[in-house]
Amino acid sequence: MNFKPITPNDREVFEKFYKYKAIKNCETAFANLCAYSFIFNGEYTIIDNTLITRIHYEFNKEIAYHCPIGTGDRVKIIEAIIDNSKEKGYKLRFMVDCMSVFKEYFADKFIFEDKRDFFDYVYLRENMEKLSGKKLQAKRNHVNKFLKTYPNYKYINISSYNVKRCVSFAEFWLNEHLKTSPLHKEEYLNELKVINYFADNFDQLQIFAGAIEVDNRIIAFSMGSKVNNETFCTHIEKADKNYDGAYAIINKEFSLSLPKEYKYINREEDLGLEGLRQAKLSYNPEQLIHKTLATII
Repeated sequence: MNFKPITPNDREVFEKFYKYKAIKNCETAFANLCAYSFIFNGEYTIIDNTLITRIHYEFNKEIAYHCPIGTGDRVKIIEAIIDNSKEKGYKLRFMVDCMSVFKEYFADKFIFEDKRDFFDYVYLRENMEKLSGKKLQAKRNHVNKFLKTYPNYKYINISSYNVKRCVSFAEFWLNEHLKTSPLHKEEYLNELKVINYFADNFDQLQIFAGAIEVDNRIIAFSMGSKVNNETFCTHIEKADKNYDGAYAIINKEFSLSLPKEYKYINREEDLGLEGLRQAKLSYNPEQLIHKTLATII
């Protein structure tokens, strides 16, 4: 198995497999695999018209694979991955998004562990646009308050020509949050690296982004990319909390601006942060994608 590092130049290769890709997991999004390579060294190979991706928890020692995507025999390919890992001496893991295959063919070979902190939150795009119904009343209230307070706000499309404005806002956001959450410095700095990577490779990665302006100043932005043919992943969302309702308005406006092909919006995981978990649950997700880590026995 000859794996290659995943780079923005590989986008057309990955696009050929979207028609086979049903999973909505954000960690399998091409843009994410590229942007986080400075931590996880994302790699891929193609066997029997099947795309195999993997990341390194510890380079060339502990490797986690995603389920194969394509027309090949997944059972035989997973068996080949197991044999290859034994030969190379890797500690083998799978981020299992094809559990039926594992339950039927590999239940006795792996230990399975649900990782609740990494469950993805998936929403119907229509619900995020309209915020209709009793369960989303609080979100409508936040939006209406923002509209009343800042009637001259603007939603602007972000492209490779103005994306650096979002980077500048992200730097401001980071500095503000470090004042109250210094223990998260490494996490925030890594996220800023990802934002810069998205900005530097905006067109190649086909990043889609938008922002809210008040008095010609960006006070919120969102950016993300395609996961599969009907699912969009919001990778980054930042807002200035001094503007009440800023998160609610960027969420709604961004959902409205997405290409119409997307039925679902994946807003990624909550990382076990209680406030973030409550915020994501408050938007009434259509689905929580279970993340199961399978470690070979």
